[in-house]
Amino acid sequence: MTHPTYVLIPGAGGSVFYWHRLVADLADRGRAALAVDLPAGDDTAGLAEYADAVVAAVGDRRPVVLVAQSMGGFTAPLVCELVPVQQLVLVNAMVPARVSRRGTGGATPARRRRGPPWPRARAGRSGARSTRSPSSSTTSRPR
Repeated sequence: MTHPTYVLIPGAGGSVFYWHRLVADLADRGRAALAVDLPAGDDTAGLAEYADAVVAAVGDRRPVVLVAQSMGGFTAPLVCELVPVQQLVLVNAMVPARVSRRGTGGATPARRRRGPPWPRARAGRSGARSTRSPSSSTTSRPR
C-alpha cells in the first residue's frame, strides 16, 4: 500500500511556515508532506494562480491528500479539479458557495448580495422577548 503525500495549503499570507510542525510530525511517522508556498506577495495573483502553484508543487505525486487551512479553502476546490485527490481535509477553512477558474479572482459566489456573505449579529436583538418578570432582574434589557 502506498501512503499518500499530504499537500498542505496555508491560509492568508500563503507561508509554508504555518505547517512546519505538522510536516515534521508527519515525517517522524514516515509520511510524506509538502507545504506549498503560495504567491501571496504578488498583488496580481488570484485564486487561479494559487491553484497553479499547488498543482506545480504536487507534480506527479500520487496519491494526494489535500489539506487546506483558512483561506486555503478557496484554493483547494480548484486544485481538486486539476489533480486527482484521494481526500480533501478542510481545517477551519473558508468554504466558497461555488468556485470557478473563470472570471476575475477565480471565486464566484453562487448569488450576488449586498454586504458580507455571513449573517450579521444583531447586538442584543434576537427577536425573542425575555420571559423573566421585570422585578426579577436589576438590569434592563433593550427591546
